[in-house]
Amino acid sequence: MSDLNRRLLVATLSRSCVSEQEFGDSRGQSELLKAAHCFARGHNGRSFDHARECAWIPTARQYLHKRLPQGRLVEAAFAGLQDSSPRSAVLALHARVTHVSSSAWKDSRFVQVWGPRGAVYVVPSHDVAVFTLGRLPRDPVLAASVKAAAERAKRAFRARQARPKRASSDRAAEVNFRELRLASMSGAVRVEWDGATTSWWLVEPPTESPEPARLELARRFLRSVGPSTPKEFAWWTGGWAGSFGSATRGELSDAQQTFRSLEKELAEVELEGRKRWVLRTDLPTLERAVPVETVRLLPPGDPYLASADRALLVPLTRFRSELWPKSVWPGALMVNGEIVGTWRRQVGRVTVRAWRPLESDVGEAVEEEVSSMPIESARKEVRWSMGDVPL
Repeated sequence: MSDLNRRLLVATLSRSCVSEQEFGDSRGQSELLKAAHCFARGHNGRSFDHARECAWIPTARQYLHKRLPQGRLVEAAFAGLQDSSPRSAVLALHARVTHVSSSAWKDSRFVQVWGPRGAVYVVPSHDVAVFTLGRLPRDPVLAASVKAAAERAKRAFRARQARPKRASSDRAAEVNFRELRLASMSGAVRVEWDGATTSWWLVEPPTESPEPARLELARRFLRSVGPSTPKEFAWWTGGWAGSFGSATRGELSDAQQTFRSLEKELAEVELEGRKRWVLRTDLPTLERAVPVETVRLLPPGDPYLASADRALLVPLTRFRSELWPKSVWPGALMVNGEIVGTWRRQVGRVTVRAWRPLESDVGEAVEEEVSSMPIESARKEVRWSMGDVPL
């Protein structure tokens, strides 16, 4: 970090950060906040404390503690990568894999679909059934609605193919993006969003049965953000109306049934006085969890941030409002497993706002993260936000 940037960082933090007494120890805030609440029950019913491990295990399971070797993109995208903000999926890969290219989202091993919460997702091509059929409602009436939307999409697609030289709008063909999101649960819709326009087309749907896909999607969810609950899973998979609102009654019922079907694979834990569940196969990892020492710039919609329980990720209300505003979301600054600020990017300029004083080596690590970002920009620079106004 240059002397000028170091001085700017110090000046910024002195004006914009809360005190350490309010926010917590610079290294142990997540650990201290979770220490009083995180508690788990083992296979044999005995109790053991997992206070600090609760802060560390999601980062390890999501490969945020140490980047995967170059090329292991599919492994990093096991829970899907939300791509609602331009190239968020690429930046999420960059946070988990070394030497990611700016065109990684177009890798032949990936496709784009409308996935959880009705958002555009980049998913492994061999996992399309998991992220589409895995969200198909069990309720016959709702499933019929998906089938009807898929039929309307098919008619619109055929009409467009029949008149390639004439503009045929989706509206004229009696199909809209909400219906396309519903139709995507059939697995037959593909989408490409380049940051400006959205293209869609139809393919042959997966031949797999929906039920195994539903169970596998729940496993991916729990591996990514667990410990969790059926209600939170319903929110995560939701998007019946293409929104980020509360899960519908049908979605919650499906989530509860999915957890019941996975009962033998789950272990009950207690977190903040509430019962939650993790995969039994993750319990050894929980027991062996160790502190993480990494700095990452997580993009908007990153899998780590895709949790219905946002207070667990960011305890203070005013910081949650800054990270998840009603307008366009910023990214999150993660330091040693905790969210400590936000960031936004304009071409090659990244503006960072920290919520507490940062060590000089963290500032240097942020600059390194930005310099290695897989973005098409001749120049990359870091600026530290000043004042108390959120980015």
